[in-house]
Amino acid sequence: MEEDLREQACWLLLAFESGLSTRVVNNIVVAWCHQHKHSMQEFFAADAQAWIDVCSLSADVTKKLEQAKEKLVGQAFLVEQLAHNQIHMLTVLDANYPKLLKTSLKREQTPPVLFYAGDLGILERKTIAVIGSRNAGEESLEFTRAVSACLAEQGANVISGNARGVDRAAYEGATSIEGHTTVVLPHGIRKLSGVQVRALRPEIEAGNVLLMSQFHPDAQWVVSRAMERNKVVTGLAQVVIVAESDTKGGTWEGANGALKQHRLLYVRQSDTALPDNSKLIELGGQALPWPAKDMATMLSPILKESAELQQEKQEAAPRPDQLSLFVPSNE
Repeated sequence: MEEDLREQACWLLLAFESGLSTRVVNNIVVAWCHQHKHSMQEFFAADAQAWIDVCSLSADVTKKLEQAKEKLVGQAFLVEQLAHNQIHMLTVLDANYPKLLKTSLKREQTPPVLFYAGDLGILERKTIAVIGSRNAGEESLEFTRAVSACLAEQGANVISGNARGVDRAAYEGATSIEGHTTVVLPHGIRKLSGVQVRALRPEIEAGNVLLMSQFHPDAQWVVSRAMERNKVVTGLAQVVIVAESDTKGGTWEGANGALKQHRLLYVRQSDTALPDNSKLIELGGQALPWPAKDMATMLSPILKESAELQQEKQEAAPRPDQLSLFVPSNE
């Protein structure tokens, strides 16, 4: 157990305390850990010349790594605190790191470390992301709650990004029928308020909610992290549903990112004016008429497509720019 905690502390050093980009961090992981079969503890026990020889690092990078070493004690203490609070850590080398995420994101986008609380098995379900504006209208929120509840009732994992508006409505819809949902945070997993923690804890303990973050546990919310979070929200899902968007902000970027990830994108189509939703449909999104006469019938094809894509993605050959090419999940 102590050995595992020390290894995790070294991962925290590399991923968050070194100041290195995600691409550089993942290149080190591939070269040092995967190709040469060394641990992260061995990495930080080695000298700069070993880093250069094995990982082809520049002097600037090795200097940052040397400085990061000085923070090992603090990170070891943090790892112990996380374990005490039942917050778990996944590295990109772990067999249960979501393969769908590896095959969705390029190496410079793939989080080398994920933190989570709850049942990771929730991600093995059909997973459908419901995204939309923080300032969505009441009709969009009604749509979100109804769709999320119906999807969850049919056994799907509804994934959202823990913001006000559509994200909150998606969570409410899924949990209203004791369904399963994944909440991907735009900040560190320890930065939830006390009120949020008290509300989430019973759902997590019941096995209905999976809480996940790609950021340092104490990272504050900033716009850039919210945008990075969106790639994980759509990357973990087989299908993405847009409740309400505009041409600026996270929902628009997330929806277009989903199309680039080759996700099926469904967009709410309404009698009321939603010009930016219409633009997403023009770009390749499929219209989802609302109000719907029969919600289950409307969502049935989406659930079927999600199941088919789930199987297809599990069997898909990764591209050369993806970590799964070098780090197969069955190793």
